[in-house]
Amino acid sequence: MDLQRVQEALKYFGLEAWLLFGFRDRNPIANSLAGLSQIPTRRWFCLIPAEGEPHWLVPRMERDCFAKVPGILADYGSRNELTEGLKALLGSIRSVAAEYSPNAELPMVSFMDAGTFELLKSFGVEVVSSADLVHWLFGRVDEEGLELHRQAAQKLMRLKDEAFGFISESLVRGQKITERDVVEFLLRRLSEEGLTTDHVPIVAVMGNSASPHYLPIENPAQIGWGDFVLIDIFAKVANNPKAIYADITWCGYTGSTVPPRFEEQFAIVKEARDAALEFLRERVEKGEPVRGCDVDAVARKVVAEHGRAKDFIHRTGHSLGTEVHGWGVNLDDYETKDTRLLVSGTLVTIEPGIYGPEIGTRTEINVAVHERSVEVTTLPLQDEILPLL
Repeated sequence: MDLQRVQEALKYFGLEAWLLFGFRDRNPIANSLAGLSQIPTRRWFCLIPAEGEPHWLVPRMERDCFAKVPGILADYGSRNELTEGLKALLGSIRSVAAEYSPNAELPMVSFMDAGTFELLKSFGVEVVSSADLVHWLFGRVDEEGLELHRQAAQKLMRLKDEAFGFISESLVRGQKITERDVVEFLLRRLSEEGLTTDHVPIVAVMGNSASPHYLPIENPAQIGWGDFVLIDIFAKVANNPKAIYADITWCGYTGSTVPPRFEEQFAIVKEARDAALEFLRERVEKGEPVRGCDVDAVARKVVAEHGRAKDFIHRTGHSLGTEVHGWGVNLDDYETKDTRLLVSGTLVTIEPGIYGPEIGTRTEINVAVHERSVEVTTLPLQDEILPLL
């Protein structure tokens, strides 16, 4: 446990204490923070105050699992001892953060069961969400991680050009090419560039692009002249535990002149992307707090003003970390309500999309938040659908 960082986060957000609660694999956040070499089979608690030592309440029969944890250890045997021990553990504490989300609005941090929540409330303790703490500790990237992300981002930007080039060259030569062919091309090039991914890239032609998470595994569509093609690639530097993902989406057209109906739809998501980016940049440069749900609302408003609100069916962006969907703040006031703050060290995608009736258009960029500035790590921005001939 990095006690100093945990207490730094508590003080930053003005919280009295954090109550970790674990039961088997129910709470991955608590298990990760505790750093236990063996996950106990019984319930355990750890109260981390903003100042001072952690206090633990652990199962007597599994006390050895906690032999190396920092702080003061107490144990319990029976359920009555557990209840009384938890009351003593809390002492005069009146408010604790825990892995709880009001009205289950943010499932990424909603791991405390209702019964434990009720037990804490019966002691007169207010339970608040640990969501901002989770982002602070797990969702931000340091400079080393950000530099590894930049390396991956630069390579992905080049590889999407290669993928579009592979499509156009195949068509010019009269060779049959399918979505799956492009996926395999990208997987090979990712490996050659020293990148790794936990999922295959998305390559979707025409109507298939109207499915945001479309995968051309079975019956991949053939790509022909006059087709709209969406490519979504995500990867990180291989063989480095600190490597952070990059994730981009670009749109192309297998012809020389993109049909106006395609351009008009793409122009809406571009406008939404730019509005969200500008809103975020203005807030950060002014030192004003900005939440993930706030940025999403800005992008969603633009799409709604064009009469396409019902076709924007996912959040505006997600956290990037050692996994492509990280533990940090998401730009979301649609699927969930993410009220977490985009503090310095945040790394997110901005990727509004409109899906159907004929195609799905999406533009995806990666954005790092610094103390008083915002950095787009995936330049240049796509401002129009790429004509591939």
